Amino acid sequence: MEGSDYDLIKAVGKGDEGAFECLMRRYRKSVLNFVYRHIGDRYMAEDLTQEVFLRTYLASARFVPTGKVRTWIFKIAYNLCLNEIKRMARLRRLRDELDAHQAITCESPAAGGARSGVEEVEAVLEALSRLPEPQRAALLLRAGEGLSYAEIGQVLSLSVSGVESLLFRARTNLRQIVQICGKG
Repeated sequence: MEGSDYDLIKAVGKGDEGAFECLMRRYRKSVLNFVYRHIGDRYMAEDLTQEVFLRTYLASARFVPTGKVRTWIFKIAYNLCLNEIKRMARLRRLRDELDAHQAITCESPAAGGARSGVEEVEAVLEALSRLPEPQRAALLLRAGEGLSYAEIGQVLSLSVSGVESLLFRARTNLRQIVQICGKG
């Protein structure tokens, strides 16, 4: 079954499993990529992606077309990521208290100063994980998923100018973090 996202979500709300499967096929990969880049754990990203679509299915009957279905699905994904990040932070604090480790340092690049492609990707992912939450989300939604500033604003509950400012700060902070970690 093919159709517009709005037609699909209406059909899902009426219990049409074929429409739900179509919607999942359409957005599963991009949601999984967004969640994975946000969380950094492939298995957790797969679990959260399933949860995103479960919540989409359960809430489909109540969907109000104030925006795109795609934006609504990413909003669900973003909220689940926030919850998971908070949960992981609580676990990390507990572990840190138990282990008495407090400082996190950057790892230095490979001897010789040049980074391989894999090391570059790891450095960027590490830097992304150090960005404040809304900056990381905005950057991932823009660069990773290609959402417009208006769509990002809907997901993060910000104005377009707020998104522009957030992305500017995210890019600036990301450059600084990569430079600092690269000097380690």
